[in-house]
Amino acid sequence: MRSGAYEGSILGLAIGDALGFPAEFRRREQILAAFGEEGLVDFVALHDPRWPPRPHIASKAHPAGTFSDDTQMTIALAEALLEADDDLDAQMNAIARRFVAWSSSDDNDRAPGNACMTGCHALARGVPWREAGVADSKGCGSAMRVAPIGLLWHDDLERVLAVARAQAVLTHRHDAGVEGAAAAALLVALAMQDRTPEEMYEAVARECSPRSRDFAACWSKLPAMRDAPPEHALSARGLGEGWLAEEAVASAFYCVWRTPDDFARVVTTAATTDGDSDSLACIAGSIAGARLGSDAIPEKWRRGVEGADALVDLARRIAATSERRPRPA
Repeated sequence: MRSGAYEGSILGLAIGDALGFPAEFRRREQILAAFGEEGLVDFVALHDPRWPPRPHIASKAHPAGTFSDDTQMTIALAEALLEADDDLDAQMNAIARRFVAWSSSDDNDRAPGNACMTGCHALARGVPWREAGVADSKGCGSAMRVAPIGLLWHDDLERVLAVARAQAVLTHRHDAGVEGAAAAALLVALAMQDRTPEEMYEAVARECSPRSRDFAACWSKLPAMRDAPPEHALSARGLGEGWLAEEAVASAFYCVWRTPDDFARVVTTAATTDGDSDSLACIAGSIAGARLGSDAIPEKWRRGVEGADALVDLARRIAATSERRPRPA
Protein backbone atom coordinates (compact mmCIF):
# COMPACT_ATOMS: atom_id res chain seq x y z
CA MET A 1 0.00 0.00 0.00
CA ARG A 2 1.37 3.43 -0.93
CA SER A 3 1.98 6.15 1.66
CA GLY A 4 -0.94 8.52 2.10
CA ALA A 5 -3.37 6.26 0.25
CA TYR A 6 -6.34 6.92 2.53
CA GLU A 7 -5.92 10.68 2.37
CA GLY A 8 -5.17 10.45 -1.34
CA SER A 9 -8.45 8.67 -2.03
CA ILE A 10 -10.69 10.88 0.11
CA LEU A 11 -9.07 14.13 -1.03
CA GLY A 12 -8.88 12.77 -4.57
CA LEU A 13 -12.58 12.07 -4.86
CA ALA A 14 -13.55 15.45 -3.41
CA ILE A 15 -11.09 17.28 -5.68
CA GLY A 16 -12.32 15.46 -8.76
CA ASP A 17 -15.89 16.19 -7.74
CA ALA A 18 -15.12 19.89 -7.19
CA LEU A 19 -13.39 20.16 -10.56
CA GLY A 20 -16.31 18.56 -12.38
CA PHE A 21 -19.24 20.05 -10.44
CA PRO A 22 -19.47 23.30 -12.44
CA ALA A 23 -19.30 21.34 -15.70
CA GLU A 24 -21.87 18.65 -14.92
CA PHE A 25 -24.57 19.81 -17.34
CA ARG A 26 -22.30 21.39 -19.96
CA ARG A 27 -20.80 20.03 -23.14
CA ARG A 28 -17.10 19.44 -23.71
CA GLU A 29 -17.03 22.06 -26.47
CA GLN A 30 -18.45 24.62 -24.05
CA ILE A 31 -15.79 23.78 -21.47
CA LEU A 32 -12.99 24.16 -23.99
CA ALA A 33 -14.42 27.40 -25.36
CA ALA A 34 -14.60 28.87 -21.85
CA PHE A 35 -11.31 27.66 -20.38
CA GLY A 36 -9.00 26.75 -23.24
CA GLU A 37 -7.92 23.63 -25.06
CA GLU A 38 -6.75 21.84 -21.88
CA GLY A 39 -10.22 22.14 -20.35
CA LEU A 40 -10.84 22.30 -16.60
CA VAL A 41 -7.38 22.30 -15.08
CA ASP A 42 -8.29 24.15 -11.87
CA PHE A 43 -11.27 24.85 -9.64
CA VAL A 44 -13.83 27.30 -11.04
CA ALA A 45 -17.03 28.68 -9.60
CA LEU A 46 -20.38 27.24 -10.54
CA HIS A 47 -21.40 30.62 -11.98
CA ASP A 48 -17.99 31.73 -13.25
CA PRO A 49 -18.54 34.54 -15.80
CA ARG A 50 -16.57 32.60 -18.42
CA TRP A 51 -19.33 30.03 -18.67
CA PRO A 52 -21.83 30.51 -21.52
CA PRO A 53 -25.32 31.73 -20.55
CA ARG A 54 -26.87 28.37 -21.47
CA PRO A 55 -27.40 26.02 -19.85
CA HIS A 56 -28.14 28.07 -16.76
CA ILE A 57 -27.29 26.10 -13.64
CA ALA A 58 -30.04 26.81 -11.10
CA SER A 59 -28.13 26.67 -7.85
CA LYS A 60 -26.51 28.86 -5.24
CA ALA A 61 -23.39 30.72 -6.33
CA HIS A 62 -21.02 28.15 -4.88
CA PRO A 63 -17.37 29.25 -4.94
CA ALA A 64 -14.51 27.50 -6.72
CA GLY A 65 -13.49 24.29 -4.93
CA THR A 66 -17.03 23.39 -3.81
CA PHE A 67 -17.85 19.70 -4.09
CA SER A 68 -21.26 18.30 -4.98
CA ASP A 69 -23.73 15.81 -3.55
CA ASP A 70 -21.31 13.06 -4.63
CA THR A 71 -18.85 13.91 -1.87
CA GLN A 72 -21.62 14.78 0.58
CA MET A 73 -23.08 11.28 0.23
CA THR A 74 -19.60 9.75 0.42
CA ILE A 75 -18.99 11.52 3.73
CA ALA A 76 -22.39 10.39 5.04
CA LEU A 77 -21.65 6.78 4.08
CA ALA A 78 -18.19 6.89 5.64
CA GLU A 79 -19.42 8.33 8.92
CA ALA A 80 -22.13 5.68 9.09
CA LEU A 81 -19.67 2.84 8.56
CA LEU A 82 -17.32 4.28 11.17
CA GLU A 83 -20.08 4.30 13.78
CA ALA A 84 -21.69 0.92 12.99
CA ASP A 85 -20.50 -2.55 13.91
CA ASP A 86 -19.73 -5.22 11.32
CA ASP A 87 -23.30 -6.48 10.99
CA LEU A 88 -24.58 -5.71 7.49
CA ASP A 89 -28.07 -4.69 8.61
CA ALA A 90 -26.62 -2.38 11.25
CA GLN A 91 -24.33 -0.83 8.66
CA MET A 92 -27.12 -0.27 6.14
CA ASN A 93 -29.46 1.17 8.74
CA ALA A 94 -26.71 3.55 9.87
CA ILE A 95 -26.16 4.61 6.25
CA ALA A 96 -29.92 5.06 5.80
CA ARG A 97 -30.08 7.40 8.81
CA ARG A 98 -27.19 9.47 7.50
CA PHE A 99 -28.65 9.63 3.98
CA VAL A 100 -32.04 10.75 5.29
CA ALA A 101 -30.46 13.45 7.44
CA TRP A 102 -28.41 14.69 4.47
CA SER A 103 -31.41 14.66 2.13
CA SER A 104 -33.38 17.07 4.33
CA SER A 105 -30.48 19.33 5.31
CA ASP A 106 -29.87 22.88 4.09
CA ASP A 107 -26.57 21.67 2.57
CA ASN A 108 -28.44 19.50 0.08
CA ASP A 109 -28.44 22.22 -2.59
CA ARG A 110 -26.04 20.77 -5.18
CA ALA A 111 -28.23 19.08 -7.79
CA PRO A 112 -28.75 15.69 -6.10
CA GLY A 113 -29.85 12.83 -8.32
CA ASN A 114 -33.51 11.89 -8.58
CA ALA A 115 -33.02 8.25 -7.63
CA CYS A 116 -30.89 9.17 -4.61
CA MET A 117 -33.60 11.51 -3.37
CA THR A 118 -36.39 9.02 -4.08
CA GLY A 119 -34.53 6.36 -2.10
CA CYS A 120 -33.93 8.78 0.77
CA HIS A 121 -37.60 9.71 0.86
CA ALA A 122 -38.55 6.02 1.00
CA LEU A 123 -36.09 5.42 3.82
CA ALA A 124 -37.51 8.41 5.69
CA ARG A 125 -40.99 6.81 5.44
CA GLY A 126 -39.63 3.66 7.07
CA VAL A 127 -39.28 1.47 3.96
CA PRO A 128 -36.75 -1.31 4.71
CA TRP A 129 -33.34 -0.62 3.22
CA ARG A 130 -33.47 -3.61 0.88
CA GLU A 131 -36.67 -2.23 -0.72
CA ALA A 132 -36.06 1.52 -0.64
CA GLY A 133 -34.16 1.97 -3.90
CA VAL A 134 -35.74 2.64 -7.28
CA ALA A 135 -36.16 -0.81 -8.82
CA ASP A 136 -35.21 0.08 -12.38
CA SER A 137 -32.64 2.80 -11.67
CA LYS A 138 -29.01 2.29 -12.61
CA GLY A 139 -27.86 5.88 -12.27
CA CYS A 140 -24.32 6.48 -11.11
CA GLY A 141 -25.41 7.69 -7.66
CA SER A 142 -24.91 4.16 -6.35
CA ALA A 143 -21.25 4.16 -7.45
CA MET A 144 -20.04 7.71 -6.81
CA ARG A 145 -20.06 7.34 -2.99
CA VAL A 146 -18.43 3.97 -2.30
CA ALA A 147 -14.71 4.77 -1.96
CA PRO A 148 -14.77 4.47 1.87
CA ILE A 149 -15.86 0.84 1.51
CA GLY A 150 -12.81 0.03 -0.59
CA LEU A 151 -10.60 1.84 1.90
CA LEU A 152 -12.03 0.21 5.03
CA TRP A 153 -11.83 -3.39 3.76
CA HIS A 154 -9.12 -3.18 1.10
CA ASP A 155 -7.68 -6.51 2.18
CA ASP A 156 -11.06 -8.28 2.29
CA LEU A 157 -12.47 -8.03 -1.22
CA GLU A 158 -15.48 -10.23 -0.48
CA ARG A 159 -16.54 -7.77 2.22
CA VAL A 160 -15.95 -4.82 -0.13
CA LEU A 161 -18.25 -6.33 -2.74
CA ALA A 162 -20.94 -7.29 -0.22
CA VAL A 163 -21.11 -3.88 1.47
CA ALA A 164 -20.95 -1.96 -1.81
CA ARG A 165 -23.78 -4.00 -3.31
CA ALA A 166 -25.89 -3.64 -0.19
CA GLN A 167 -25.57 0.14 0.03
CA ALA A 168 -26.49 0.47 -3.65
CA VAL A 169 -30.01 -0.84 -3.11
CA LEU A 170 -30.85 1.93 -0.67
CA THR A 171 -31.30 4.10 -3.76
CA HIS A 172 -30.69 2.04 -6.94
CA ARG A 173 -31.81 -1.58 -7.36
CA HIS A 174 -31.11 -2.27 -11.05
CA ASP A 175 -28.37 -4.90 -11.35
CA ALA A 176 -26.11 -2.49 -13.29
CA GLY A 177 -26.45 0.08 -10.52
CA VAL A 178 -25.55 -2.57 -7.97
CA GLU A 179 -22.57 -3.90 -9.93
CA GLY A 180 -21.38 -0.40 -10.80
CA ALA A 181 -21.16 0.31 -7.09
CA ALA A 182 -19.38 -3.00 -6.46
CA ALA A 183 -16.89 -2.26 -9.23
CA ALA A 184 -16.12 1.27 -8.02
CA ALA A 185 -15.43 0.07 -4.47
CA LEU A 186 -13.40 -2.88 -5.72
CA LEU A 187 -11.23 -0.61 -7.86
CA VAL A 188 -10.38 1.53 -4.82
CA ALA A 189 -9.49 -1.57 -2.80
CA LEU A 190 -7.30 -2.90 -5.60
CA ALA A 191 -5.63 0.50 -5.95
CA MET A 192 -4.82 0.31 -2.23
CA GLN A 193 -3.14 -3.03 -2.97
CA ASP A 194 -1.10 -1.39 -5.74
CA ARG A 195 -2.50 -3.67 -8.42
CA THR A 196 -1.77 -2.81 -12.04
CA PRO A 197 -4.57 -1.33 -14.17
CA GLU A 198 -4.65 -4.57 -16.15
CA GLU A 199 -5.15 -6.59 -12.97
CA MET A 200 -7.83 -4.17 -11.82
CA TYR A 201 -9.69 -4.45 -15.11
CA GLU A 202 -9.62 -8.25 -15.03
CA ALA A 203 -10.79 -8.40 -11.41
CA VAL A 204 -13.84 -6.26 -12.15
CA ALA A 205 -14.62 -8.31 -15.26
CA ARG A 206 -14.42 -11.49 -13.19
CA GLU A 207 -16.40 -10.29 -10.15
CA CYS A 208 -19.00 -7.90 -11.57
CA SER A 209 -19.63 -8.55 -15.26
CA PRO A 210 -21.29 -11.97 -14.77
CA ARG A 211 -23.94 -10.40 -12.52
CA SER A 212 -25.18 -7.71 -14.92
CA ARG A 213 -25.52 -7.86 -18.68
CA ASP A 214 -25.60 -4.07 -19.00
CA PHE A 215 -22.50 -3.61 -16.87
CA ALA A 216 -20.66 -6.34 -18.76
CA ALA A 217 -21.49 -4.82 -22.15
CA CYS A 218 -20.02 -1.46 -21.16
CA TRP A 219 -17.01 -2.81 -19.27
CA SER A 220 -16.04 -5.01 -22.22
CA LYS A 221 -15.54 -1.90 -24.39
CA LEU A 222 -12.70 -0.60 -22.23
CA PRO A 223 -9.66 -2.36 -23.74
CA ALA A 224 -10.51 -1.11 -27.22
CA MET A 225 -11.12 2.40 -25.87
CA ARG A 226 -7.93 2.57 -23.83
CA ASP A 227 -6.00 4.45 -26.54
CA ALA A 228 -8.94 6.43 -27.91
CA PRO A 229 -8.93 10.20 -27.34
CA PRO A 230 -11.13 11.44 -24.48
CA GLU A 231 -13.47 13.29 -26.82
CA HIS A 232 -14.40 9.90 -28.28
CA ALA A 233 -14.07 7.56 -25.29
CA LEU A 234 -15.99 9.83 -22.90
CA SER A 235 -18.96 10.34 -25.17
CA ALA A 236 -22.06 8.59 -26.43
CA ARG A 237 -19.91 7.18 -29.25
CA GLY A 238 -17.59 5.51 -26.76
CA LEU A 239 -18.25 4.48 -23.17
CA GLY A 240 -21.22 6.83 -22.73
CA GLU A 241 -21.65 10.13 -20.93
CA GLY A 242 -21.51 8.70 -17.43
CA TRP A 243 -25.07 9.24 -16.24
CA LEU A 244 -25.48 5.48 -15.78
CA ALA A 245 -23.47 3.49 -13.26
CA GLU A 246 -21.79 1.22 -15.78
CA GLU A 247 -20.81 4.19 -17.95
CA ALA A 248 -19.50 6.25 -15.03
CA VAL A 249 -17.30 3.50 -13.63
CA ALA A 250 -15.94 2.45 -17.02
CA SER A 251 -15.29 6.07 -18.01
CA ALA A 252 -13.60 6.87 -14.71
CA PHE A 253 -11.37 3.83 -15.02
CA TYR A 254 -10.53 4.78 -18.62
CA CYS A 255 -9.11 8.04 -17.21
CA VAL A 256 -7.05 6.11 -14.65
CA TRP A 257 -5.82 3.52 -17.14
CA ARG A 258 -4.89 6.21 -19.70
CA THR A 259 -2.50 8.09 -17.37
CA PRO A 260 -2.12 5.86 -14.29
CA ASP A 261 0.77 7.79 -12.73
CA ASP A 262 -0.58 11.32 -13.19
CA PHE A 263 -3.34 12.23 -10.74
CA ALA A 264 -3.94 15.67 -12.23
CA ARG A 265 -4.39 14.31 -15.75
CA VAL A 266 -6.77 11.65 -14.49
CA VAL A 267 -9.19 14.08 -12.84
CA THR A 268 -8.96 16.89 -15.38
CA THR A 269 -9.64 14.43 -18.20
CA ALA A 270 -12.65 13.09 -16.31
CA ALA A 271 -14.00 16.57 -15.55
CA THR A 272 -13.70 17.86 -19.12
CA THR A 273 -16.52 15.79 -20.60
CA ASP A 274 -19.94 16.04 -22.19
CA GLY A 275 -21.64 14.13 -19.43
CA ASP A 276 -21.66 13.63 -15.67
CA SER A 277 -18.35 15.39 -15.11
CA ASP A 278 -18.41 15.51 -11.32
CA SER A 279 -19.26 11.84 -10.83
CA LEU A 280 -16.67 10.67 -13.37
CA ALA A 281 -13.95 12.78 -11.78
CA CYS A 282 -15.07 11.81 -8.26
CA ILE A 283 -14.79 8.08 -8.99
CA ALA A 284 -11.56 8.51 -10.97
CA GLY A 285 -10.05 10.67 -8.22
CA SER A 286 -10.85 8.10 -5.55
CA ILE A 287 -9.03 5.36 -7.49
CA ALA A 288 -6.04 7.44 -8.59
CA GLY A 289 -5.68 8.98 -5.13
CA ALA A 290 -5.68 5.56 -3.47
CA ARG A 291 -3.08 4.26 -5.90
CA LEU A 292 -0.74 7.26 -5.92
CA GLY A 293 -1.22 8.74 -2.44
CA SER A 294 -1.87 12.29 -1.32
CA ASP A 295 1.61 13.52 -2.25
CA ALA A 296 0.72 12.99 -5.91
CA ILE A 297 -2.09 15.55 -5.64
CA PRO A 298 -1.15 19.18 -6.32
CA GLU A 299 -0.92 21.09 -3.05
CA LYS A 300 -3.14 23.91 -4.32
CA TRP A 301 -5.97 21.40 -4.72
CA ARG A 302 -5.33 19.72 -1.37
CA ARG A 303 -5.59 23.13 0.29
CA GLY A 304 -8.26 24.65 -1.95
CA VAL A 305 -10.96 21.98 -1.94
CA GLU A 306 -13.95 22.62 0.32
CA GLY A 307 -13.53 21.24 3.84
CA ALA A 308 -9.94 20.15 3.27
CA ASP A 309 -9.09 19.69 6.96
CA ALA A 310 -12.29 17.74 7.64
CA LEU A 311 -11.58 15.47 4.68
CA VAL A 312 -8.09 14.71 5.96
CA ASP A 313 -9.52 13.99 9.41
CA LEU A 314 -12.10 11.63 7.90
CA ALA A 315 -9.40 9.82 5.92
CA ARG A 316 -7.29 9.37 9.04
CA ARG A 317 -10.23 7.97 11.00
CA ILE A 318 -10.96 5.55 8.17
CA ALA A 319 -7.29 4.51 8.19
CA ALA A 320 -7.29 3.96 11.95
CA THR A 321 -10.48 1.89 11.81
CA SER A 322 -9.24 -0.16 8.89
CA GLU A 323 -5.92 -0.92 10.55
CA ARG A 324 -7.67 -2.06 13.75
CA ARG A 325 -9.90 -4.56 11.99
CA PRO A 326 -8.88 -8.24 12.07
CA ARG A 327 -7.44 -9.46 8.78
CA PRO A 328 -9.17 -12.29 6.90
CA ALA A 329 -7.53 -15.68 7.30
